[in-house]
Amino acid sequence: MILRIPRRHLVALIAAVPIAFSAPPVKAQDSKTLTVGIVSDPVTLDPALMASFFEISVQYNLHEPLVHVTPDLKIESGLASVETPDPLTYRFTLKPKLTFHDGTPIDAAAVKANFDRMLDPATASPRRSELSPIDQVEVTGALTFTIKLKMAYAPLLQVLSNRAGMMVSPAALKSLGPDFATKAVGAGPYRLVSWTKNSELVLERFPGYWRGPAAIERIVFRPIADETVRLTNLRSGTVQLVDAVPAQAVGQLGREAGITLKQASGLGFNAFSLNTTKPPFNDVRVRQAFTTAIDKQAILRAVYFGTGSVAQGAIPPSMAWVHDAAFAPYKPGADTARKLLADAGVTTPVSVTITVTNSPAQVRTAEVLQAQANQAGFKVEIKQIDATSLITVLRQKDFDLCMSPWSGRTDPDGNIYNYFTKTGPNNFMGYQSDKVTDLLEKARSAPAQADRAKLYREAEAQIAIDAPMLFLTFPATLQASVKSLTWLQYPDGAFRLQFASFQ
Repeated sequence: MILRIPRRHLVALIAAVPIAFSAPPVKAQDSKTLTVGIVSDPVTLDPALMASFFEISVQYNLHEPLVHVTPDLKIESGLASVETPDPLTYRFTLKPKLTFHDGTPIDAAAVKANFDRMLDPATASPRRSELSPIDQVEVTGALTFTIKLKMAYAPLLQVLSNRAGMMVSPAALKSLGPDFATKAVGAGPYRLVSWTKNSELVLERFPGYWRGPAAIERIVFRPIADETVRLTNLRSGTVQLVDAVPAQAVGQLGREAGITLKQASGLGFNAFSLNTTKPPFNDVRVRQAFTTAIDKQAILRAVYFGTGSVAQGAIPPSMAWVHDAAFAPYKPGADTARKLLADAGVTTPVSVTITVTNSPAQVRTAEVLQAQANQAGFKVEIKQIDATSLITVLRQKDFDLCMSPWSGRTDPDGNIYNYFTKTGPNNFMGYQSDKVTDLLEKARSAPAQADRAKLYREAEAQIAIDAPMLFLTFPATLQASVKSLTWLQYPDGAFRLQFASFQ
């Protein structure tokens, strides 16, 4: 059964967003304001609690990490510079005279308060796992602090270039309490003006930003779930930048004179979590059967129109030092899948519900999965949910098979550790493997890159055997803007609009 958006809801959605179906591309009327069409609202504005794919469009504009990653994945200073005298010691020096958006100082005491909060179990922060190798954060001066590790942790600086390194105002945390999630006070290039959920999120440039005030004064994020509506708004100039360009539109957009289309190899993956805690996927043979039933190349063609590449695990080709291009653990085939189901002794067809968000690409993916699995002994239904509900569904394990897209990190640890260790915060599958947990723990602390690569490949091989996740594709990062906007594209798909300007 396919659940579709009721026509009256779609009409209301289109009516609520100004569009011009026949208008040619036009230059933005107000070069002081950039309106960005995004797939979905964030779930929270608190970087310590961010766990959704849909926060990436906003996060780097409102918040500033301790260190930055460049588009080619190199580390450079952000709020702080860093020295590493030995593998267990990281000495940071904050830039002087910086403040948070509320005017309170960014000093070593504020940084320590941020780390203490993220590491406190009571906060229930997904960052706690990312920061678990930290032994202590020591304030050594007004603007200096040292992070001491329990063990060598190769991904630390990459981790601190993302959400775990985004510092927020301790004073605002105290005064706002639970409201901080919707009124966050950070140190990024833009500060929050207002957030009307499912309508618009408005930011204005922060004069005290350490790089200097951004070129564009005001950023307005508008959630536009429908990809056709999103592109129509771009072509009319109603929005000037969009994320998640649908793959089928790439050819046409690339030929339009008024549009700049950018695409890059991504860091993340498109995948589906299999709920290993209940039937039918508590049986590894049923998981293997479903995985075997799926022809990933067909999905790459039908849904992604040849952009990106097929995924066999969590580590994409962009991480060339560890990615194994020859790794192909499953040969798709309906007959093999049926045999696995017979060996499992289950009654066929095996009923399975696939949960996806109501975006056309995800629904198309689910329909291809449905058709292929139904030929191999399954009976698949499709359940559509709102994008902002996805993280709740995953955390509550309220699914059989649920989409689990990941924007990716600059180190393989960020793509695999939180998903496949026994207590990982993104282990939505309920996957329990002592072997994989041990391999991933060792990979975090191995001193040599070659040793890390070997450990990750061994872990990926075991994960493939256990089949807790159905990997489908490594998507290309596809984004577009009006021609008059200059901006940098990052492989993780996150916008850093301090580098954007209108010409």
